[in-house]
Amino acid sequence: MKKIALFFFLLFWIQLSHAQQKEKYSFTYTNTKITKVLSDIEKAFDVKYSYADSIVASQKITLPKKQYSLTEINAEIEAQSSLQVVKINDRFYSIAKTETKENIDKTYALKEVIVEEFLAKGIKKTDQNYILYPQKIATLPGVTDADILLSLQQLPGVKSPNETATGLHIRGGTSDQNLILLDGIRLYHPGHLFGMISSINPNVEQTVNYYNKAVNPKFGERVSSIIDIKSTDKIADKTKINAGINALNADAYCQTPLYKDKLGLQVSARKSYTEWLQSPTFNQLENKVFQHTNFNNFDNDNQFQFYDFSTKLNFKPNDKTAISVTGLVINNDLDYKTVIKTDSITNQKMNIKNYGFGLNWCQKYSSNFSQKLQLFYSVYNFDYEKRQEYQTNKFEAYKKLNRVVDSGLELNYGYTLNEKFNIEFGYQFLGNDISHLLNSYNQDVAIDLNLKHRYNVTQVGYVFFKQDFGQWSLQPGLRYNYYSKIKADSFEPRFLVQNKLSEALIWQLSYERRSQILSQVRENAANDLSLENYVWILSDNEKYPIQKANQFTAGIIYKSNGWLLDVDSYYKNITGITSFTLGFLSQNDTSIHHGKGFTKGVDVLLQKCTQTWRAWTTYTYQDSQNKFEDLNGGDYFQANSSIKHSINVAVNKKWNNYLVALGWFWHSGKPYSAIDDDGQITSYNSETLPNYHRLDVSGSYEFKNKRGHTFKIGVSVYNLYNRNEIISKEFERKYSNIADITKSRYSMQNYYSLKITPNVFLRINL
Repeated sequence: MKKIALFFFLLFWIQLSHAQQKEKYSFTYTNTKITKVLSDIEKAFDVKYSYADSIVASQKITLPKKQYSLTEINAEIEAQSSLQVVKINDRFYSIAKTETKENIDKTYALKEVIVEEFLAKGIKKTDQNYILYPQKIATLPGVTDADILLSLQQLPGVKSPNETATGLHIRGGTSDQNLILLDGIRLYHPGHLFGMISSINPNVEQTVNYYNKAVNPKFGERVSSIIDIKSTDKIADKTKINAGINALNADAYCQTPLYKDKLGLQVSARKSYTEWLQSPTFNQLENKVFQHTNFNNFDNDNQFQFYDFSTKLNFKPNDKTAISVTGLVINNDLDYKTVIKTDSITNQKMNIKNYGFGLNWCQKYSSNFSQKLQLFYSVYNFDYEKRQEYQTNKFEAYKKLNRVVDSGLELNYGYTLNEKFNIEFGYQFLGNDISHLLNSYNQDVAIDLNLKHRYNVTQVGYVFFKQDFGQWSLQPGLRYNYYSKIKADSFEPRFLVQNKLSEALIWQLSYERRSQILSQVRENAANDLSLENYVWILSDNEKYPIQKANQFTAGIIYKSNGWLLDVDSYYKNITGITSFTLGFLSQNDTSIHHGKGFTKGVDVLLQKCTQTWRAWTTYTYQDSQNKFEDLNGGDYFQANSSIKHSINVAVNKKWNNYLVALGWFWHSGKPYSAIDDDGQITSYNSETLPNYHRLDVSGSYEFKNKRGHTFKIGVSVYNLYNRNEIISKEFERKYSNIADITKSRYSMQNYYSLKITPNVFLRINL
């Protein structure tokens, strides 16, 4: 009986999916705006069009009164305008200018594009996430070469309190609570120059999917955001080269076919030249990064350098099979010597490396059923040594090692019953192996200050549905994690509900639960490298519990006549945090306090766009509070990175081949704890730093030569009016006498913002 019912159910949906092409409706228009025509078509045929308001706002159409099918009316739109209607599937269509049809990405099956150009060209918003195309992103204020992580900071609710590219704090989360993937490879150090720029080459042809709520249950492992980067699977029809240089590094990217339409290769490389030439840009970043350290004079002997390299091989033996292999290496090196006395030399060396590979196999068994298999292996190595030599046979040294090895596989299946219903389910097998060593030694003896080695295997099952009912869209999902080593599990339900109240207004509601067993903790031994005093550790479910978070969101999206209003409110709570995972206390405090926290807030975007200019403002309200056992009497207090109010105002303008962007950024100050004259903490994060603000500007000029090669030159200035403000205060434990060993006393250190920092770039596409 069940089989018969299922047969009739399938037959009903199949008939429904084909019915719309046979249906005809009566339309008549006289010099009517295409936006009105598209709205009527969507209601009549139950389809959806995605487009940028700026390209259709001025277009009009005239239709004599008669019966039209969907195919016929789409053809009329193309015939009477400079637009192309591109079919994504039976329900979703995309509209673009005629000359850009080949650039339409047809990967939006069952993922509706709500906003075609969010903030800038090259950034879209769907019903599930934000999508960035770094190579296509228009100039953003203060951003050079469309740096991926800096570009994300332009979005509402994404902040970096310490002005780094990698220190993303999203809706009360910390940077280690963001999962960053590149073709499945886990990234644990996604930055260069101590996080000031992204280590992901933005000039590679790739797509960045950013999720901050109701995440598809195939994603887990972190409790804040997901940044899923996918390099292109396309096989180039000819060799293409993209190369460039800026004030810090040079890079090149090449795509070439090895066998027509079957086999293609991509290679990218980026290398700093800071070890040979220290530009004004590098000097400004250096001054900001190495505050309160003895690194103050980089030259050809005292060097900092970085590079990243990636390659991808795409193989498509037929239309239903796609196989790719990706390799990645990210490397940062520091080598610095200081002469302290005539007979004493201190040498500090650091190497941070993140490398790995990913294998992806996609198989389409039919038009409705597909399979994806992913294998990945990722390694993060941190190696730091401070060595002070007094004589040839006497020395003192401190060494810090941190190693993370991630490996696993994912098997994913997708079944599309029709354009309104989709199901996705799969299994994951994930392994984590994490160790760290803090060691002090000399020519006679070595002492391990801290040594840990843990591993875990996680097995995951998940399922995700998407069903559209008229103007409603339902997206429920469930993820189950079993952590074998610590014998713990986690059920994680997730759902998103969307209702299109009118052609201009959309309402959304979502909930998600997520968990995390990896985190960064502040080390309990001092070194001179204040920005790198964290180590990755694995939860033991006792000293370091599993972090678990729940998030509820509700919001609206309104768009009409080039205007866009996006409002999203949220409430998040988290358990399993510790004072070390938040870096709350001094790096010399060995006490670990367990706690919990909550964040409530709202993100607002107001945007107006035309064909030649775009202006937007964002506002974020956020209240993040934590409480820990034995701290502050067990009461809640402000989280370290809590920034209650944040406002961005920006505009970009295009004149022919010129593009200029200007942005002003303001936020209220971070909280900090007060100490008395004796160096004792008197209140926890009860004081607030001064308000922060800066003005950024960027400009670019693009042109082609007679051979069709594209050249782009540009300049950006960060903090144009050179405001230098305190952005954080950190404790340092004092050891002035013997009593300080048993009784904690602290001094306060001020860390200042980045001063005016110019950058220039040149790009060539061959």
